[in-house]
Amino acid sequence: MTAANTSQDGKAHLTLRLDRATLDAFDALAAGRGGRSALLRSVLAQVLAQAGNAPLVQPQAERSTNRVTISLTDAEMVVLETRVAERGTDRAGWVKALTRRHLGLKGSVDAGFRESLGLVRKQLQRIGRNLNQATRAGNAVALADNGLQIEGELRRIIEMRQEVKDQIAALGEALRGDLSYWKVAD
Repeated sequence: MTAANTSQDGKAHLTLRLDRATLDAFDALAAGRGGRSALLRSVLAQVLAQAGNAPLVQPQAERSTNRVTISLTDAEMVVLETRVAERGTDRAGWVKALTRRHLGLKGSVDAGFRESLGLVRKQLQRIGRNLNQATRAGNAVALADNGLQIEGELRRIIEMRQEVKDQIAALGEALRGDLSYWKVAD
């Protein structure tokens, strides 16, 4: 949960809730960087700089006040809690995301998750390119017939290259599958 408030001095205050382990890790990182506020300001500035010309969504002028109440059986509640834990959200957030997805109001439910997977996929692609270059260099050395025995190393590089390709494909499936998670039967 996050909340933003503006004080009488005109400065805005941001409040967010974190689990203890995340806060401890952040504090350890912040200790040598001017403290929590300084590090958080720095992180926010970096994120805004990276966003560049990304389109900005205007904040809602009013909070939504419409409510829906549902009653669940104990078994349904256990499943709900499991799903909530898997997605790292709270009950209301999960139900809202599912409802919005089913209504077709939002295409991407968990942008942070998708963005993280996308970055991992890009890193794997870079590693794959490096492995391709290493394979070409190894083949060039092997063709030069200079007496080096590198066939075993080349096989290992080719196996690693295939593993990276498999992982890139798996991440692509996960990115596409993220939306299928929210599909429900009519």
